[in-house]
Amino acid sequence: MATNGIGDWYSITETLDKLNISLGTLYKQINEGELKYKKDGDHQFVWIDNTVDLGNKTYTNTTGTQENDIIKELINQVEYLKSQVEELETALKGQSLKHNTTIFKIINQNQALMERAKKKPFWRKFFNSIISI
Repeated sequence: MATNGIGDWYSITETLDKLNISLGTLYKQINEGELKYKKDGDHQFVWIDNTVDLGNKTYTNTTGTQENDIIKELINQVEYLKSQVEELETALKGQSLKHNTTIFKIINQNQALMERAKKKPFWRKFFNSIISI
């Protein structure tokens, strides 16, 4: 039986452990031609090589390419995310500046009100509190 890639023949039990699948799934993949199978006397073996997905440890992007294309795709994603972070940092700095300006205006208004209240003579404060009662 011809095999592609670097790999080895594994027993059914070893294959189930290696692929982390059920016996039913294993036989389904064998019947659908996804896995190569051979029988040697009373023993059954399955070919596992670098083309077999070992429980999602192998990444294949939407175009079906691997390795170099994956690295290029990940580099592009990292560059995109870096640009997004820079944009968000710039927006955050702008919002922070607006926030600080608003807080500064409120503090100045509070101080102005407190200074006006301090300038009233004692008797005016006293009579104003009696009149309001």
